[in-house]
Amino acid sequence: MMVVTLLLAASCPSSAIADSGSTLGIHGNANGDDVIDMRDVTCIERLISGLSANKRLADATFDGRVDLLDVNQVQQIIVGREKALTLLDEREKAITINKPVRRVIPEHITSLAAMRVLHAEDRIVSIGSTAVKESMGRVFLQSLADLPTIGTYAQPDYEAILSLNPDLLIAYRRTTLQEKLAGVQVFYAGYGEPYPPDHLAADIRILGHMLGEQERANAYIDWHNAYLDMIKGRVARLSEDEKPTVYVFYPLTGLYKCRGDYPPVHIAGGISIGKDLGPGFAIDVDPEWVIQQNPDVIIATTIPENGAYETDDPSTVAAARKAILSRPELQKVTAVKTGSVYFINTYAMGLFPNYILSIVYYAKWFHPDLFRDLDPMAVHQEYLDRFQDIDFQVEGHGVFVYP
Repeated sequence: MMVVTLLLAASCPSSAIADSGSTLGIHGNANGDDVIDMRDVTCIERLISGLSANKRLADATFDGRVDLLDVNQVQQIIVGREKALTLLDEREKAITINKPVRRVIPEHITSLAAMRVLHAEDRIVSIGSTAVKESMGRVFLQSLADLPTIGTYAQPDYEAILSLNPDLLIAYRRTTLQEKLAGVQVFYAGYGEPYPPDHLAADIRILGHMLGEQERANAYIDWHNAYLDMIKGRVARLSEDEKPTVYVFYPLTGLYKCRGDYPPVHIAGGISIGKDLGPGFAIDVDPEWVIQQNPDVIIATTIPENGAYETDDPSTVAAARKAILSRPELQKVTAVKTGSVYFINTYAMGLFPNYILSIVYYAKWFHPDLFRDLDPMAVHQEYLDRFQDIDFQVEGHGVFVYP
C-alpha cells in the first residue's frame, strides 16, 4: 500500500520558483503563475522549440526532460484527467501522487475545513488528531465527529493510520511521519501560522487538483479574494498615521507573550507592535515595553476554555477581558483607556482556509468608518452557508469574538 502524506505550507520556500505566494507548485505550471492552463501548454511548446529557456516546472511528467508528453500531461491536468500529479514540497522536493484520491485523513482542522470547502468531505476517513474533535466539537464537525481519530500530534497512532488504508494523509507541522510509516510518501508544505493570505489561491488550487475539485477551488478563491482585495484597496489609501498600533498575544501563553510580525493585522490596516520582533508565535516581552509602545488596540487571538461553536456563553472570555482592562500597569495604555481590547477565536475563524473571517473583524475594529458597510458576522455566515454547509446561525450563537 502506498500512502501519500500532504502538509500544505503557510510560508513559501526560499527558492526562485516559490518566491511568490501566488506560484502554483505543480509540475506542469510551466510559466510559474497561479494556475495551470493553455498558457502553460504554449510555454512548454516554446521550450521544446528552443524559443525559451528550460523551466523546472515545465517537466509535467517529471521524467527529466521536456517534450510532447509534458504537453499531453498539462492538457490532462487542465481537464482533471491526469493519472498522477507531481507537486513541490517546501524544500522543493518533487512528490508524485497517484489519482484519483478517494480516502483521505486530514490531521488538522485546517485541512479538514479546506476539504469541506471543496465538497470533498465524503472522502474523509478520519478527522485526524483528537485535538480536532476536542477543539471544534460536534456542532462544527457534524457527522464527521463520528469518524475515528489517529492519536495526537505529539503521539500519532501509526497502526490506526495504516488500518484506515488512506490514499492521502494531510499532515500538520511534523517531519517524523515519513520515518515512522514505512512506505509512506510525505509531502511537506505546511499551513504554518500566521498564514499569509496571499498563499491561499495556490494552496486551495493544489488541493483542488489533487481531489479533482478545481471548479470548487476557483469558486472559493473568488469569494475569498473579493473580500481580501476590497480590504486591501481601502487600506492602501490610508497614511501610516491613520493606522492604529496593535498588540497581539495568545492568552494561553500569557499576556506578555507577543506575537511577532502578523500579516492579518497589516492587511486590515493596523501596525503590529511586534513587527520587528520576527515571525515568532509567543515572544517574551517586558510589560514596560508594551507600555512604552502604547498600542491603540489589544487583540487576544484565542478564546480560552470554551469552543467557539459549542457554547453561547461568553462569561469566560468576558472575565479574561475584564482582567486585562483591570491590570494596574496598563491603565495608561490607549487600548485599555478606550476599551479597545478584543478577543477572537482564531482557531475557529483565523486559520487556513478561513482567516479572511478574522481579517474582516480586524478591519472593522481598526477602521469602523472606512468599513461602515462591512458586516463581519454576515461574512462568517456566508462562509458557513456556502462553503461548510453547516446549519448554524452566527447571530446569537457561538462565541467567536468578544465584545
